[in-house]
Amino acid sequence: MKGPIVSIDVSNGNSHFQCFTQRGTKMGKVHRISHTVEGFNFLKSKIEELEKKTNEEVVAVYEATGVYTKPLERFLEKNEIKQYSISPLQSAKQRKTEIHNKKTDKKDPESIAEVYYIKELRENEKEADLYHELRTANRVYEDCLVHLRKYKVTFQSHLSIVFPGYMKLFQDGYSQISLQLLEMYPHPDRLKNKQPEKVAKKLNKHTDHSFEVCLKTAEKVIEFANKTYPGCDKEDAWVAVLVDDIHHLQDTMEEAEAKLDKIIELAKATPYYSIILSIDGIGPNLASRIIAEFGDISKFKTRGAMVAYVGNDPNRAESGDIEGYHLSISKKGNKRLRCILYLAVTCSIRSRKENPINAFYQKKRQQSTPLKSKAAKVACITKLIRTIHGMCKTGTVFTS
Repeated sequence: MKGPIVSIDVSNGNSHFQCFTQRGTKMGKVHRISHTVEGFNFLKSKIEELEKKTNEEVVAVYEATGVYTKPLERFLEKNEIKQYSISPLQSAKQRKTEIHNKKTDKKDPESIAEVYYIKELRENEKEADLYHELRTANRVYEDCLVHLRKYKVTFQSHLSIVFPGYMKLFQDGYSQISLQLLEMYPHPDRLKNKQPEKVAKKLNKHTDHSFEVCLKTAEKVIEFANKTYPGCDKEDAWVAVLVDDIHHLQDTMEEAEAKLDKIIELAKATPYYSIILSIDGIGPNLASRIIAEFGDISKFKTRGAMVAYVGNDPNRAESGDIEGYHLSISKKGNKRLRCILYLAVTCSIRSRKENPINAFYQKKRQQSTPLKSKAAKVACITKLIRTIHGMCKTGTVFTS
């Protein structure tokens, strides 16, 4: 890469920037601006000054620091200034190659600029509204899952006091019938001496299950309630706390389900949904979230670019006879997408269907130097990404 740039180190609410006429040649000093109208207008004036001096188009380069970069991205987009983002790992790696590698706000723009000049970067392009909405919806959904996991930990902790061993009675302790029964009878003593038929009738009224299923569940839980020994009385304050936990869980689970339904509906409007859904082990949940994080897959010109975007490309470290292809992955990419694809690969392997992904997994597990299961799955992620790229490019569905 070459030409004049403005290199920006973005922080929470402010940034430091440095102008470069070319690699190694600065224009002026490092400036600090707040993310305000006044601050961005000052940045614009410096960009215009640099353009007049060089008679070339100036581009902006900055570290991708999540939500902190959003105001800057919007400003650059509104003013039609080309922008390039780099991973913080890239600038950190570049900093380590320097003799004086201390990290300071005034020094960081130099490292960011050096990465731009020595690397071949892809220009940031504005996403279509559909893909932007889809990614935003997925991020909100994942935040909801974080809260849900916290509620589950708290719930299990309190359940161990009030109704120890309850979760072992169900294949899914967070199912509708499990939580509904616990909400009605949150302490073992409240179930003792109850008639299974009466409990089942009440349970049948508040769930989607048949009376037979409710009766079988009621009998099993009543039998257990007579055996377990709770850590508190049925009128203890912990019982009320547990009921509140159940309500939080139910509300959050419903919220998460509604958000996931929205993601799936949005994903169905893209040309990639039915293609990715055809892959073994990938259902509506994973298919829609894969599209949400990749965005418009047509923007990836090569399979390698798509693999690099995920961060599943290998760290190259060649030395003598070591060619460096079988080292750890770079992880300089979308970590959310790596998690989703890892789950997709795991689901495909568990399905035990004969397909290219599973065949590749078995090959890696049985080669002369076999990979461990996790390493083989990581290798399968690259295989899956290349498969998705080829399918979406040609418009073909997955065949086993």
